[in-house]
Amino acid sequence: MGLWLIALLVALVATIQIRSQAEVERSLVGVDPTSLAFLIDDLHRANDSLEAERAELGRRKATLQSGQTGAADQVLRDEAERLRALEGLVPVQGPGVVLVIDASGLSALDLHDALNNFAAAGAEAMDVNGRRVVTGVPVVESSEGVSIDGVVVRSPWTISVIGDSSRLQQVADLMTQQLRADRRVRGASYKVEADVLITSVIGAKPFVYALPS
Repeated sequence: MGLWLIALLVALVATIQIRSQAEVERSLVGVDPTSLAFLIDDLHRANDSLEAERAELGRRKATLQSGQTGAADQVLRDEAERLRALEGLVPVQGPGVVLVIDASGLSALDLHDALNNFAAAGAEAMDVNGRRVVTGVPVVESSEGVSIDGVVVRSPWTISVIGDSSRLQQVADLMTQQLRADRRVRGASYKVEADVLITSVIGAKPFVYALPS
């Protein structure tokens, strides 16, 4: 009975694996070599990122377990500062790219695409014409043009991004080529900078529905 059950489980796992592989192969049909190379590169980077995160969590755990005076407080302070940066509550600086788009007729969807491309490339902080952009900040079409958190951002758009400059450069280069082929775009250029400074911040918003119990 035990051997029969094991054989059944092995067969089930093999079937699932074969089906999963077939699904992956079907999803890659028609994908051009360049896109496939980017997919593979993204997978490698994701694995590297997870490994780095695992190592960082291990370091924090070791610090907390060390029992040193103030160790836990320092870890909490570091984490709080990191979260404040991610939420756009403090100015940040670091390596990255600055993309300038001079165009008429571009919509909120076009800006969303650009920001999403940078986010997918690992952007840690973004700013458009002095307006900080983080998750949850609305980028919408208004009667006066594209607005970020209720403030209209007029062309040209200067998008400042902080992150892995080599990866952000690849994305900026591809977007620049596509933008220059768009008739609505008068000009599109970018530059890689060792120290991009983003001074814009988002004001902390009070809770409306989540009240202390």
